[in-house]
Parts: sequence; structure tokens; C-alpha cells
Amino acid sequence: MLDQHFMIDKELLLRIIKISKLNKEDIVLEIGPGTGNLTELIANKAKHLYVIEKDSELFEELNEKFASPKITLIHDNAAKAKFPNFNKCISNLPYTLCETLLWKFTRYKFESLTLVVPKNFTDLILNKNPSRLQLLVDSYYNVELIEEISPESFEPQPKVLSALIQITPKETKSFIKEFLSQYDKKTKNALKEILMKKGLTKQQALEKISLNLRPKIQDTNIINLSLQEIQEIENKFKK
Repeated sequence: MLDQHFMIDKELLLRIIKISKLNKEDIVLEIGPGTGNLTELIANKAKHLYVIEKDSELFEELNEKFASPKITLIHDNAAKAKFPNFNKCISNLPYTLCETLLWKFTRYKFESLTLVVPKNFTDLILNKNPSRLQLLVDSYYNVELIEEISPESFEPQPKVLSALIQITPKETKSFIKEFLSQYDKKTKNALKEILMKKGLTKQQALEKISLNLRPKIQDTNIINLSLQEIQEIENKFKK
């Protein structure tokens, strides 16, 4: 069943619900619900819950378990699926999806993300060591470590510590935010759109890009750029 570790600690599940501050107006997204232990608690508090599960076996089990108009089950890969509108996400994330989803959430408006992730992933986004991921987080998110979680809280038990974190969006606007949110586009195409919004013609934008960036960087998707390349682009185009 992919890389999921299902939460079985009832007190932990209740703490997750508590810090999410759910109310009857919330539209919630849950990714990787597994056997639905968290799903049931969310549905009891929220107005509506969208659940995305990739594993066919688990999806069928969830279909049988949850027959409620308050719950919409989506059989899809969260890394590729278009998310429905939501204002809160509460999820025990599949471990391999953590970074991918932080890039993806840059395209969505939300109030909070309450997530269980590997502790070493939390360290990466909180330790302030320069990296592409750190730049993304610093540009977009406020991250709070709520608590560390032992392997005994899951079945099967992961080999690493986990962590409960809460993320809220930063509302500031910047060149780097606009650039990184186009992470799956080629650099030149993303820059062209940004420059045209600033008043340049298509031809002027392409000429500026051609004069300032090597062809290899122009044709690289943003998500594959190195930190140094992103910083070079920011220095040349943010004004």
C-alpha cells in the first residue's frame, strides 16, 4: 500500500483535530487517508471533506466505510490531481509526497495545512540551511512544529520519527513567489509571462531573457533549477 503509515494513536488524532480548529464552515482536504481513522474525525467537525487516495484497495475500503454526503472520495494521485477548493488541509502525508505537495500548495489559497510528516523533513524546512526547498518555504509559508511523533503511533511503524506541523501562508508578494509558483514550466516561459505582466511585449521579454540567461537554464523546468540558478535569475529579473 504505497509508502503510507496509518495513525492508530487515538489521542494523537484528537490533538490533530484540536489544533486544526475546525468549524462547520470549513471545507477540508485530506490526502492519503489510509484506513480513514482521521477522516471520520474531520467529517464530524467540518462542513465538507474531500479525500484523495491513490491506492485502489484502500479507496474501495473507504468507499464502503464512508457513505456520507459530507465526504467526497477522489481516486487519484495527489501529486497530479487538481485539488477542489478547500480552506484547510489535514493529512498524514505519504512520506514521498511531502516536498512535491509543498510546491503544489503554492497554487492554492488556504488558511492552514495541518500535516504529519517525517521529522527529518521538518528539520529540512526549519533549519535554515540554504536549499531550493528552504527558499520555497521561506517565500511562501510560516511553519510551526507542534510535536514530534514516535513510530509507535503508526501501523506499520515507520523507521523514522514523525512530526506534526502546521503551515499558514505568507501574504506578501514578490518576484520569487510568482516565479516559483510556475515550478512545472520552463524557465523562459515563466519569465516571459512575468515580464509581459510588467508591460514588456513578447519580443522584448524574450530578448531580455536571451541576453541574461544561458540557453540551458532557459529550457530547464523551474523545479529542476539549482538554488544558485534560481538566485541568479532573481538577481537579474526581480526589478
